[in-house]
Amino acid sequence: MERVQRGESVTDRTAGLLICIYYRVARTDAPRVISEVREFQRTLRPGGHVEEAQVLLRCGLPRDGTSPTRSTAVQSPTADASLSATPSGAAVAPDAEHTLMETYALAPSVDAAAFLAALDAAATPLAALLRGARHTELFTPCAS
Repeated sequence: MERVQRGESVTDRTAGLLICIYYRVARTDAPRVISEVREFQRTLRPGGHVEEAQVLLRCGLPRDGTSPTRSTAVQSPTADASLSATPSGAAVAPDAEHTLMETYALAPSVDAAAFLAALDAAATPLAALLRGARHTELFTPCAS
């Protein structure tokens, strides 16, 4: 493994890249969006360039305040919308939003720019169902 020289980034250049894309959809549209994303992700597996692909649904944090590791940042209104009912048993509002995140662990040899362009093209049919913009973040593993 080639390590980055001192003074540069603390990453391993032979490691792949993790792409995370998150966005909001109406609660009622979430099953359709999840299904379509999973179908797209199934098409990626045979080539071997994507080591792992997932679609995740954001969950709300417990509100008991006892967790010492829980972020103290203010939660967005979508934090509790991922639950079908509130702790009191009341239903979530029909216009509630879900936050979804797609993750793609790429093999080191993958051209990230080309892969991002392919993801954007694959997302085009779902554009009308999104509430707001898609946000893309890239991560690389830290050297040990």
